[in-house]
Amino acid sequence: MASNMSAIATMGSAAETYLYSCVYWWMSVGNFLLLLLAGHFYLSVYYRLNIISVYEYLEIRYSRVVRLLATAIYIIYKLLYLSLVIYAPALALSAVTDLNEWVAVVTVGLVCTIYTTMGGMKAVIWTDLLQMLLMFAGVLIVIIKGVMEMGGFENVWRIAEEGGRVRYVDFDVDPKARNTVWTGLFGYTLTMIPSLGTSQQIAQRFNSCRSEREAMKAVYIGAALSTAYLFYATVPGVILYAVYADCDPVTNGEINKPDQVIAYFVIQFLKDLPGMPGLFIAAIFSAALSTLSSGLNSLAAVFFEDFLKPCRCFQNVTDQTATVILKILSAMFGLLSILFVYVVSNMGTLVQAALSLSGIMLGPVFGVFTLGVFFPCTNTKGVLVGFLTGIGIGIVIGTGTIMYDTKQPPLPLSTDGCPAENITYILSNFTTMAMTTLTDTMTANQTEGGIRYDEGPSGYVSFISMSHLWYAWIVVPTTVIVGLLASLVTGNKETRTINPKLMAPVCLKCHSCLPSCCFPTEYEFHEKEDNELEVTTAIDSKCQQTTDTDKEDGVCKDHLLGKETENI
Repeated sequence: MASNMSAIATMGSAAETYLYSCVYWWMSVGNFLLLLLAGHFYLSVYYRLNIISVYEYLEIRYSRVVRLLATAIYIIYKLLYLSLVIYAPALALSAVTDLNEWVAVVTVGLVCTIYTTMGGMKAVIWTDLLQMLLMFAGVLIVIIKGVMEMGGFENVWRIAEEGGRVRYVDFDVDPKARNTVWTGLFGYTLTMIPSLGTSQQIAQRFNSCRSEREAMKAVYIGAALSTAYLFYATVPGVILYAVYADCDPVTNGEINKPDQVIAYFVIQFLKDLPGMPGLFIAAIFSAALSTLSSGLNSLAAVFFEDFLKPCRCFQNVTDQTATVILKILSAMFGLLSILFVYVVSNMGTLVQAALSLSGIMLGPVFGVFTLGVFFPCTNTKGVLVGFLTGIGIGIVIGTGTIMYDTKQPPLPLSTDGCPAENITYILSNFTTMAMTTLTDTMTANQTEGGIRYDEGPSGYVSFISMSHLWYAWIVVPTTVIVGLLASLVTGNKETRTINPKLMAPVCLKCHSCLPSCCFPTEYEFHEKEDNELEVTTAIDSKCQQTTDTDKEDGVCKDHLLGKETENI
């Protein structure tokens, strides 16, 4: 749970509530759902296969080309995400000190890289508990002090309600609405499940459990704790709005980004309490270090298993040599994450940037895993067509969000109560924002009659102006549907030799409800008394006769094919 709850959640959740109201809390409900779905339908498959890299599944199920393409996209995504994780505490540190944020970026990146490289996975596990406690303590400090400053929770609630921040339910069906019940339950679930269901970082923790039953218990506990923390992290946003209802520090020029508002509160109201600002900053840094350390270890493991180990010169390396290589890879990826901070620093708020990356980049990867786990009728050629189509859609959406400003404006913020000495900056800032808005919304075009102003955005801009939580609902279904259709067109004879371990347990149990074209008829399933599924199959006899094309779909891997009767 600690490695999944980064500084992005700690700072970003407060900022989202501060700007867009409490309806953001529905993301915590979606978080609970996605963790259960990932555990039951995806992580359990990896556990039963006993694979080191989750992307090894794609080679077993389809081909090495599919595996390497998915791994490359995951590595790029993870580097960008870890750059965001580094950027979050740098923003906090620059808000409470005179330290330049880029100096803070290099500092936190190097510290985490060094201790992860030196300690390996052991360092990650032993520090996670302390880091989780610090995260909870840091947020609690802000809640208690904010309520005290406002004279009680009643005043906080009244001011926040007047400002529209106390809005827990919004059933708006407009896809451009940023945070609603629908984006929380459905948008957030499909947006974030790719980062968990296909995550090497999460799979490592899941597979380290003694049994699948113990692993699922860990998933349920983690789901409950992380959901509670996401809801808990939105509370400071309501309190911060009540504190700054009459003098927004962003508009006032005190801070540069809304994500810094919680850190600004700490230095403004807790600076006279010895150790309190330091404790909060430690909480932010702990959240970042936990995520970074786990992420760097997972990146090193994936790169080694998928790109280096298949090479002849790395196939017979000793465990000691492999450990050294993994440490070097962790250090390399840590340095790359520091460099990529410059790229992600201009992608909007922390939460928006993180969710957009997951939906756009991991959406096609998740679509491929979904095809493999749930649809036995898919083959390598069809999946590659669907995969590349999903990547193309993701590029179209991602490029548009960079080229055009599609951010939804926040709820009203006031500067009426700001000190008089800041009035010049406020007026200047207001004029700049007003002119920028006017320029962006009124595009002048030459016509015969003079100048004409467009009344609204073009079709493309209107399309990409949807909430970032709906990106995955474009990319993932596109990948799955195109992959299915292409597989049906190119033929599905390979499915008759698919190992049942490659399928989701629910798919095996529901095989009788599926059409024969979607599920091999060679398998007979029998429920055992201990509720395990016994599978009798003719795979072994067929594997001796399969062609190289069939083997590309990963059916006849020696380490997966056991006796004629297998326990699923």
